[in-house]
Amino acid sequence: MSKVIYTEPDMNKKVKFDRGEMEERIVDIYVSADTLRDGETSTKREETADTAPNDGPGDQHSGKTHTHTKHNSILCVSTEPDSSGKRPFLVAAVCLGLLCVLLLAGIIGLSVYYYGVSKSFLAYKTNSSAVIEQLQTSYNNLTKERDQIQTSYNTMTKERENLQTSNNNLTKERDQLQTSYNIMTKERDRLQTSYNTMTKERDQLQTERDFLNWRLTNLSWQKFESSWYFLSTETKTWKESRQDCLKRGADLVIINSDMEQEFLFKLKKRVWIGLTDSVSEGTWKWVDGTPLTNPRYWNDHQPDSGDPSGEEDCVEIHKDWIFPLKAWNDMPCDWKLNWICEKVV
Repeated sequence: MSKVIYTEPDMNKKVKFDRGEMEERIVDIYVSADTLRDGETSTKREETADTAPNDGPGDQHSGKTHTHTKHNSILCVSTEPDSSGKRPFLVAAVCLGLLCVLLLAGIIGLSVYYYGVSKSFLAYKTNSSAVIEQLQTSYNNLTKERDQIQTSYNTMTKERENLQTSNNNLTKERDQLQTSYNIMTKERDRLQTSYNTMTKERDQLQTERDFLNWRLTNLSWQKFESSWYFLSTETKTWKESRQDCLKRGADLVIINSDMEQEFLFKLKKRVWIGLTDSVSEGTWKWVDGTPLTNPRYWNDHQPDSGDPSGEEDCVEIHKDWIFPLKAWNDMPCDWKLNWICEKVV
């Protein structure tokens, strides 16, 4: 049993001890060597005082009591039988024993703690090993997947490069084909133009050939400017004359200029021309449907519808009048006269 005594003990008070028991009171087992020496000196002094004669009544003691002087306000009190001379060694032994007990307790506690820690460490190590194995397995799997992905990436990169190369080649081929197409299109257009030109030339030659064939079979035709003219040798009505012209691939003459009028007047025959107002009285039209405008070559006071029947709807060139540009005269269409057919080439 240990306790701390903070007050100075009463040295005059007598204390009785049972020889069969020994009680020690130790305070602060971690006393210094100076404290032990001070306690030993005090003990020796008390023993010397006990062996000396006592002069006063207060000096008789039934037992021996010794007290260690306090050091730094901490006292260690020990009581034992007066006959012992090994008190300092006992104190030291007791303190040492207590230290050993505490050390043993500490070692046991550390052993228990170490056991628990070791057990926890083993469990942790076991779990860690399993976790490490799982992580290693996961790492290996991820590494394999990474390698597979890398391989796939490399393959796709090569395929992409191949596709890019193919695309570039196809683009070049497309450009070449486009260029060829453009060239062929231009050539086609040129050939089409040539074909159209040759077709026109062919048609023109065909027309000329047909006309020459027709001319060979109709030697009575005369040419003036760009037209051919046929002067009949017989007489017919205006309507019959036109039908004859149509059979010849021509029509009654249409006069468009002074020179043409003078050319026809010099033929010196009374002839039908292709002008009439038979459709609408007073409205003169050519056989192609165009109305009469200019030039006009009427004789003075013509047209006059001077026939007693009042029906002078067709026009002739009168050969007996003096001025060729005033030689038109309206006549009844049923009179029989020569006629002139015109074929434009």
